[in-house]
Amino acid sequence: ELERLVQGFYFQLGLRIYLAFGIVLCLFMFRFVVQMCLSKHFIRNNRFLRWLTLPYGVRRATETKRASSRKVNDILTNAMKMHFSEWNGMRVTAAERFVLEPERTVRVGGLVWSWWNLLTRRLSTHYGIWQQSRLSIAQECQVIVLLFGIVLLIWGSKTLASDAERQRAEIQAEPEGPLKDQALRFVPEGWVVEATFAFGGFFAVGVAVVIILVYLPSTVATILGLRSGKIATFRDQKHFFVNRKAPDKVFYNVPNAIYALLGSASLFFVIFGGILFLFLWPVSSQTMNLILSWCLGLSITIGIKTMLMMFSRKEFHQALMRKRVKASNYNALAMECWQLGVGGGALLSRLCQFLFAAAFWIGRVDVVFLDEDVSLFGYSFDYMPINYRTELLVHEAHKHPFINRLGGMFLMRMKHGDFASAAGAKWRLLFTLSLFPWLARYRKKSGDDDDLDD
Repeated sequence: ELERLVQGFYFQLGLRIYLAFGIVLCLFMFRFVVQMCLSKHFIRNNRFLRWLTLPYGVRRATETKRASSRKVNDILTNAMKMHFSEWNGMRVTAAERFVLEPERTVRVGGLVWSWWNLLTRRLSTHYGIWQQSRLSIAQECQVIVLLFGIVLLIWGSKTLASDAERQRAEIQAEPEGPLKDQALRFVPEGWVVEATFAFGGFFAVGVAVVIILVYLPSTVATILGLRSGKIATFRDQKHFFVNRKAPDKVFYNVPNAIYALLGSASLFFVIFGGILFLFLWPVSSQTMNLILSWCLGLSITIGIKTMLMMFSRKEFHQALMRKRVKASNYNALAMECWQLGVGGGALLSRLCQFLFAAAFWIGRVDVVFLDEDVSLFGYSFDYMPINYRTELLVHEAHKHPFINRLGGMFLMRMKHGDFASAAGAKWRLLFTLSLFPWLARYRKKSGDDDDLDD
């Protein structure tokens, strides 16, 4: 039996997929093989080999430096534009023009935008967003788990379908009787098993692909939100300091992402595959058809009620006021009595929404699903996203383009000693205040409690 399993098609297919991933990993390790086989002098004198053996971290650091240079140049360019003496025909100062100039924003982020900028490397060279290695490893592992899951689904479908047909054939060989008919009724046919696996697997694979694709856009959106101030940091006394408490917990993220994806896909497989199986299984098909008929009738009734409510809302109400008080009261009483009969639809709708939302967001550790008010004796149930955001903050504390530029200045001072002297710092302060006179005014206008301390 074991030899038949090993020689089977699906086991061999799994081996070939595993071999393909091994070849891909070997290609990624090619530069290390070159470094071991060739001398450093030969590599240093060859431009292509020098580029090939350049460590990945060095390349990313170079791209971050390019992004910091671009950001600084944009800041200086915008500041110079503020110093033109006229604005719409009026002579104004730079600080006045800063107040009068409309704020210009650019829409960034999204699924296609994030992946396109990642492939074109603009994500790092233009925006200075550092893609952490744990996210890359987690996404690669998720793809591997998904591919092996597809193979396992196909193998399990064929195996269980053949076992079901074999059992039905054995039952068919038994003498006629009520027990035989009952056994045939309980043992599903092979095509029922295959249809169940195909239907549930379709939704499970679709959900897994969506979860894999949205991790990068979600990460980019979080980083941009932290940089722009949309997501509060130091001024958020409740959440930000929770992220700073335990930065060592970032090692949870890779295993959490893998098992969360597996759990979400499995739940969707069980839900949708189980529903189809109950419809096709002779034992439960009559009950499921009755439930489906009830749901359809309830949906039609709710649809009619919704249309009547839209009509009555337009006729009897204006904003929060009633235009026709008596008719509005009769209408409210009728709708309330009607809702008592179709209230089960609200229960069913709420149950399905929460069930499918929970099944999907179980697979994501990058965003918070439960509100902060959902707690029991001070214990919040959704802690995985805190660890994920902590990792983003850790990388931002080291790889932000401006921090990268500032760190370069400190390193130059440590190396040369006289770089960035006290006199030079005063001149740079005067230059900054003259070029950006609105900075001090903005701090005074912000209305923060710690302005005096600053």
